[in-house]
Amino acid sequence: MTTHGFVRVGDVLRAAAIAQSRGGEVDFWTLYRLWGTYAVAVLEAAQLWGVLKWAREDDPKARVAYRLAPRGAALLRSAEIRCSVDAYALRGRIRLLTPFGALEVPLDPGHLLSAAYKLAEGCGASPRELYAEVKAVAERAAKAARGLEKWLLG
Repeated sequence: MTTHGFVRVGDVLRAAAIAQSRGGEVDFWTLYRLWGTYAVAVLEAAQLWGVLKWAREDDPKARVAYRLAPRGAALLRSAEIRCSVDAYALRGRIRLLTPFGALEVPLDPGHLLSAAYKLAEGCGASPRELYAEVKAVAERAAKAARGLEKWLLG
């Protein structure tokens, strides 16, 4: 909790990500346009936690007000979302377990590609890379299927 109230951790991470996307620097007005007066609380929490630092401490004539601190860069690296996919055979289909829930798809390239595009949209990753991963996981699940499941996958 800051002097301005409670702040969501995701918003502090988002402020750090904005700073990182702008070359490690962000000004107050960019965040103010995004959150309004809540930006003051987010910036205070980010400074308390060492995610962002006041840039004018180093250079009084700096135009940018906040810089990404080393702790903020490390936090962004550790919080990077990885789209992990696991799969198993279920009733003649492949059930993909993703960070966004389970998807059931038939074992054919078109459906696997569609699932890869959905995952890529959610994770912000490349659909081609995810398709290769989804395809490999689905093929492994099909090989590991036993009995009726293997026959249904055909």
